[in-house]
Amino acid sequence: MRNDKLKLLAPFIGHWTTEGKTEDGNLIKGTDIYEWIEGAFFLMHKVNVQIDDEKISNLEIIHYDDMDDVFRAQSFGSDGAITISSMKIFDDIILIFGDNERFQGNFKGNQITGVWERYVNNQWQPWMNIQLTK
Repeated sequence: MRNDKLKLLAPFIGHWTTEGKTEDGNLIKGTDIYEWIEGAFFLMHKVNVQIDDEKISNLEIIHYDDMDDVFRAQSFGSDGAITISSMKIFDDIILIFGDNERFQGNFKGNQITGVWERYVNNQWQPWMNIQLTK
C-alpha cells in the first residue's frame, strides 16, 4: 500500500533548470529531473550540472521510510561515490541531511531555492546557493 506521505514529493516532479554559485565563486549550471518510477513508490532524481569546469552527474533514488517518518535517498555519482541522506518536508520547507552535507531550502511556486552546507573542520560551512526553476 502506498503511503500518503509520498504526495509530499509531488512538487519535485518535472524538469528543472539549475543555477547557482559556490562559496568559492564557481558558477553552477545544469538540470535536475525528478520522475516517479512505475508504481510511484520511488522517486528517481537525475542530476547533470557543471560547476565551473567540472561535470557532475548523479542518479538518486528517494523513498519513504515508514519506521522513522522520513524520506531516504541513495545517490550514485559519476565519480563512483555513493551517499545516503534523509529528507524532511514541512509545508514549503525542504531539509536534507547527510553525513557531511546538508541542505535547507524552500518551494516557491515553480522554484526551489536553498543553501547547501558541508561539514568541514568540525563545523557546518556554507558550500553553495542554488535555484532550480521549472
